Amino acid sequence: MNHSLSLSNILNSLEVVFISSGVTKINAIKDAQWLSNTFNQPFSLITQIVGGRILVETESASFEIGPGQAWFIAGHVNYRIKLLDDEFVTNWLNLDVRLFEHFQLFDLVESPYWLSVSHGNEIGRLQAEIHALMQHDSAEASMSLLAAMKVKQQLFKILETVLSVSRLKITSLDDIRNYQRFQPMFAYIENRLAEKIKVSQLAEILSLSTSHFHKEFKELFHESPLQYIRAQRMKKAQYMLASTDLNIGEIANSLGFESAYPFIRFFKSMNGTSPGQYRKTVLDSFFPSSAARVHPDTRQE
Repeated sequence: MNHSLSLSNILNSLEVVFISSGVTKINAIKDAQWLSNTFNQPFSLITQIVGGRILVETESASFEIGPGQAWFIAGHVNYRIKLLDDEFVTNWLNLDVRLFEHFQLFDLVESPYWLSVSHGNEIGRLQAEIHALMQHDSAEASMSLLAAMKVKQQLFKILETVLSVSRLKITSLDDIRNYQRFQPMFAYIENRLAEKIKVSQLAEILSLSTSHFHKEFKELFHESPLQYIRAQRMKKAQYMLASTDLNIGEIANSLGFESAYPFIRFFKSMNGTSPGQYRKTVLDSFFPSSAARVHPDTRQE
């Protein structure tokens, strides 16, 4: 019964959000400047290579991927792409998948990860269906609802394909129960990123002493509570830069900074680039957020 209850909780907490999809061709000569970029998006990426070969590099791994194969990478991971042929063509999909509201599912999966041609072709087929459905505009509410249900169904099929061949960082349901147990605390943090959060307040939510809470948090999540809070502010800033029209000062204020300048210093210390540079890189990416638009908002940097 406990096993079933846990699966039920996982099922009800799993949220899949479609961000954007498309097809892109990159040329080694024409797009040389673009290829010099290091990318870091707030959304997960799943893509199938249609033509050409590429080398995907992160800080910890590199993968050569060819036609028919697919690969995915979690949000907030730095990666670079090198062309091994004159050009390559890719079908891509940006999505956000969360467990218990606050955990990105692909953070729990070893990433980046490449998939075989057979799995890649299945993902490519599903991506094409999703893209076609998203381009269809119906005036009838019933047809729009049906199309939305089909998109959600195909997204779950893609996730099933990816997870069926992936290495998980979590090894048991006990790990997932720990994520669930800490959910109220993570919700508290997310709702108060603009405030000064004390570790003692977080410990109180879980009815633990401050010292015991700090020790257990670090053992489970491999960082201190304060490091986690800083990382969440950074992730929220990246998400807002990529998906809203807010200027740098407005984003700074929403995260508790008195002005843009301390926020810019914070962002540079965490990401290595300014908020404006990050926004431009994401907007220039061929895996863009559909909500992202050009912002002439770098004068404060």
